[in-house]
Amino acid sequence: MFEIQGKYASAKVFAEIAEESAIAQILALCNQPVSEGAKIRIMPDVHTGAGCTIGTTMTVTDTAIPNLVGVDIGCGMETVRLKETHIELQKLDKLIYQKIPSGFDVRETPHRFAEEFARESLYCADRIHVRRMMQSIGSLGGGNHFIEADQSEDGSIYQVIHSGSRHLGVEVARYYQEEAYRQLNCAGADDIKALIAEMKANGQQKQIQKTLKKLMTEKRTDVPKHLAYTAGKLFTEYIHDMKLTQEFAMLNRRAMMDELIRGMGLHIAEQFTTIHNYIDTEHMILRKGAVSARRGEKLLIPMNMRDGSLICTGKGNDDWNQSAPHGAGRLMSRAAAKSSFTVSEFKKQMQGIYSTSVSSGTLDECPMAYKPPEAIIGCIGDTVEINEIIRPIYNFKAGEADS
Repeated sequence: MFEIQGKYASAKVFAEIAEESAIAQILALCNQPVSEGAKIRIMPDVHTGAGCTIGTTMTVTDTAIPNLVGVDIGCGMETVRLKETHIELQKLDKLIYQKIPSGFDVRETPHRFAEEFARESLYCADRIHVRRMMQSIGSLGGGNHFIEADQSEDGSIYQVIHSGSRHLGVEVARYYQEEAYRQLNCAGADDIKALIAEMKANGQQKQIQKTLKKLMTEKRTDVPKHLAYTAGKLFTEYIHDMKLTQEFAMLNRRAMMDELIRGMGLHIAEQFTTIHNYIDTEHMILRKGAVSARRGEKLLIPMNMRDGSLICTGKGNDDWNQSAPHGAGRLMSRAAAKSSFTVSEFKKQMQGIYSTSVSSGTLDECPMAYKPPEAIIGCIGDTVEINEIIRPIYNFKAGEADS
């Protein structure tokens, strides 16, 4: 563990080492006034992200940076322990290709679970591609999203689905990040409405467009755009829409699980959810690439395609923001993985695991691209108890060719 001290806050990093770029991102956050008074704790799977550090947890009060939650709002794992102790893996693979769109694909018709999503309640509803959103419920996506069948030491079979809010999360995050920056520049939606009303009242209609153009281009804040924060009414609206998007992500995973359970004729013995890009509004903790580990809480931490996942129980450690890592964390970038390893090496590592996804398109997701499990297991004893390790017997991921 080491600490990073900034101008307004310090951050504890529960890792032995971290990339220089990740440390720079954490320091930049600690140097912003929005972080003053926040308890910032960085998880062991820390690595550089797009605009923010993966593995970030921090307490929040009345402001939030949408970029810290990120674009895949509510992303997480749906875990089911089956009553069955045997499943037909070839049948499962065929069913996934038939019933679950992946990569950029969405369903041709909405899943019945789509009716449960209150899309009209989104404050930013007019910024959303509604048809694509509704057809995305029940679709996997690409990247590190996966469908897996795992087996525990006692022979129990688990189905695990890792996915998120699809393009809806992107649209919500981008809107609020842009609006947060506009608001800090006194050019938010409410500022513009007030200005237009004032100019009309003063008979200045002809000057409105010129004044608006000047307003939108002038810089009035020192806060970097990627760290712009929501406050006041915009904070309230962001939290509301983020929670709805989180529900969307949960429905998406459950719709896919529904297709698998019904299509395979399986039965659920136990089911739980572990999410990692969100703000826990009950306890006001932001988690980006981190999961809740409250006392007694059951959670799943995936390692990689070869080594499976840890099933854990949270210890409720306040010094960790009652949080745990969301995975093993990348050892290298996607580009570096593709240039460092071959498909034949990838296939060798995946021997004994049924998968039709081992290809050049998923090479950036090979086990060697991630930190070894022991690097994470050795760091998390203060925040979780590891109950068991479940090993993959089947894995599906959408690669570039599938996107």
